[in-house]
Amino acid sequence: MKLPIIGILSGVALATLGISSAAQAAILLPSLTSGSQYRLVFVTSGTRDATSTSIADYNTFVNNAAQASTNLNTALTTAGFTPSTINWKAIASTAAVNARVNTSTQATDPSVPIYRVDGAQVATGNVDLWDSSISKPIQYNELGSLVGALKVWTGTLASGVTDGNGLNALGRPNVGYGITNAQNGSWTFTADDGQAKLYNLYGISSVLTVPTPTTATTPEPSSLLSFITLGGLILGGAVRGVRK
Repeated sequence: MKLPIIGILSGVALATLGISSAAQAAILLPSLTSGSQYRLVFVTSGTRDATSTSIADYNTFVNNAAQASTNLNTALTTAGFTPSTINWKAIASTAAVNARVNTSTQATDPSVPIYRVDGAQVATGNVDLWDSSISKPIQYNELGSLVGALKVWTGTLASGVTDGNGLNALGRPNVGYGITNAQNGSWTFTADDGQAKLYNLYGISSVLTVPTPTTATTPEPSSLLSFITLGGLILGGAVRGVRK
């Protein structure tokens, strides 16, 4: 009986590639050239209240969500990033800190395109993020899953700041929230609700710079031929042993 050795090896290789592709299917980072810069944004899969007046509590919440996501961190690592060095902030405002200050997205801050974790662009930069209109609704969480219309604590108006008196800021009795399926100013502010309610949060990464890809080493033809020949000899010996 003749066995197609090369066919077996090819089948194993294709199966391995298939498994790898499936594992990465949930997160699709934007395809940009080396040296390009961008930021990622997501809505948390988990929820929390809005009782704290400290912006650090909300930053910790979204950062922990991102760092705990195997899908997100695997995609980032595969792309050449070091996930632990990425800082994630909440797109949210307290009475003391406005969202655009907390996330370094003021008009005077370095401006780069902002993408969802499925690779779709949300805004071309800081000004575009806070002009009451985004290109795509932020409907993907840190796991890479598409969500519906979720309420998101922001304490923030469409301009990236809380209201003049901070009445709807995080930590106030009634806090402003946005809706994930909105592309107008409602993505940050739709209405307000009691601070004890449990809603999601938006998270945004620090600026990411696309690394230069490493050059993969390709086996020499002679080495590949030797590997196939050795495999054939081993399999052939096994077949002869069975026949005896």
